[in-house]
Amino acid sequence: MSGYQPTAPSDLRADIRYREDGKYRMYGISLRWRIGENGPDQGAWPPPGDWNEGDAPYPHLYEVWLNDELKQTVFLYWPAWNWMQSNSHWVDLGDEEPGEQFSVKIRARVDGQYTPFTNTVTVGAESSVQWAAREPRQKGAQGSSREGQRHGTVNHPRSRAAVAIRDEDPSPICAEARRVNTSTVWQEVTPGAARMLADYPWNDAQKYLEYRKFFEDATVPSAGNAAFRGLDLAPDATLGEWPLTELDTSAATQSFSYDYTAYHTNETWSHRWFLTRADWVPGTGLTWQDLEPIPFLVEVQGSHREEESNQWEFASLPRRTGRAAIVHIWGGHGGPDTPDGENGGKTGEFFASTCDVMLR
Repeated sequence: MSGYQPTAPSDLRADIRYREDGKYRMYGISLRWRIGENGPDQGAWPPPGDWNEGDAPYPHLYEVWLNDELKQTVFLYWPAWNWMQSNSHWVDLGDEEPGEQFSVKIRARVDGQYTPFTNTVTVGAESSVQWAAREPRQKGAQGSSREGQRHGTVNHPRSRAAVAIRDEDPSPICAEARRVNTSTVWQEVTPGAARMLADYPWNDAQKYLEYRKFFEDATVPSAGNAAFRGLDLAPDATLGEWPLTELDTSAATQSFSYDYTAYHTNETWSHRWFLTRADWVPGTGLTWQDLEPIPFLVEVQGSHREEESNQWEFASLPRRTGRAAIVHIWGGHGGPDTPDGENGGKTGEFFASTCDVMLR
């Protein structure tokens, strides 16, 4: 493998698919491409010739462009057994049927430079089909996870849990959030074990995280968990504003970070970052419908990367100004044990972070 240089992605394939998430039908663009000897039609066995037990020299950072606009930065980290995870990606489109066609192209970052774009593919909702998981037939050793706590929150821009619970900010809205919360654990903003046992977040049959069904009404910051209901407080004349992180959207890149109490990773885990729509009114609270449906930043956290595990540098934050919120979802196949070992033995779980920002 010495001397091998990664090639640019090519032969992009794309179609619109949907997943059933409780009462919601979630749409997305399923992408597959060629990188090295790993092609979009690569079978479940054998692995690509340059796979090298998962240490293939494939790029980890990609950009997804829709209709000639940069929409998403993607970091891919794959486990040693899943070559299909190294050249495929799901682009969330939300729970409303897409009403337009999308032209899609991607490029990768290699040695500090972006490769040429792939071919452009045009897809439309009229030909959408149901999602079906693609997995290698022989997994070998699946990913690993650390024992103990597996929680965290966004550190930059600071989340409401970080500023109110961890940092004990003295502002009136943070003080009121601490008063009405019944939990003081900043890294555990999650629906809670009872709700996850009642309706599993992880769909083991289809291999994806079903988190949309847990967000109803204006409870996105608390993930609907009453123990964190203080995080749902909306700014008003009495409580004032949530502490804001200023972000310069004219900068070439952004650098976000996450604060773990312990690092949890396997092939099912991912980070997703959503931005509120331009017409969001903070004083009305925060609902899932207030968010842009396409996350601007995604990482598939399928393997350990110790020295860089909590930071991302990217260019896909929309260049917008004004008050906004960023919602981050981190989760995968963990959580409580299932009663009879079904669903791969775990319910799945996710942790929510809401970050109040001022875009400049």
